[in-house]
Amino acid sequence: MSDDNRDRTEFIREMYRVYWANMARSMEGTWKVIAPLTIVGTIIGAIHKEYLPASLGLSFAFAIVFWALNVTIDLNAWHRRNLFFLAKAEEEFLLPEDYGRLLPACYKTPPKGWIAFYIIHAIAFVAVIMLTILYGVTCALPGTGFLGGWLLPLVVLSAGLILTTINFVSQEASARRRFRELFGDKKAR
Repeated sequence: MSDDNRDRTEFIREMYRVYWANMARSMEGTWKVIAPLTIVGTIIGAIHKEYLPASLGLSFAFAIVFWALNVTIDLNAWHRRNLFFLAKAEEEFLLPEDYGRLLPACYKTPPKGWIAFYIIHAIAFVAVIMLTILYGVTCALPGTGFLGGWLLPLVVLSAGLILTTINFVSQEASARRRFRELFGDKKAR
């Protein structure tokens, strides 16, 4: 084996080790984000047992869930950046005949959209937000009116929605720019 082929082979091996280490780190991060669900459940329990004022507890719950949702958005963006990098590195160092033989041909262009694993997390966090609102309306602060306990939770909920939307839009615009820059008009799988 020539030195060029040996260097190419070693580079590809190292590239895959780094790629999979990055993917594992990203997916481990999402599992760590599950902890906020436990915290929110504990907060709801504390509100229900009247250990924590409902207004304050609901506000904490919303803040924690929005934090987790934003971490999920960031982890998804980071995961996608790694897929874009990998596809470009493969394009540079793999031979054209490697596609369809070593890798499926569709791997030549990475997916442009969200990774399913992160979609599931985002849906779970949105569901927790909805359930927390439902709990607040039906159990924690029923009939208290706007100033009777809902002001702080609504401020936190509104701020969370606005900041999460800004983060999501920014990450998506960044991903679209990177994809266009790296892959041009290629269709994503």
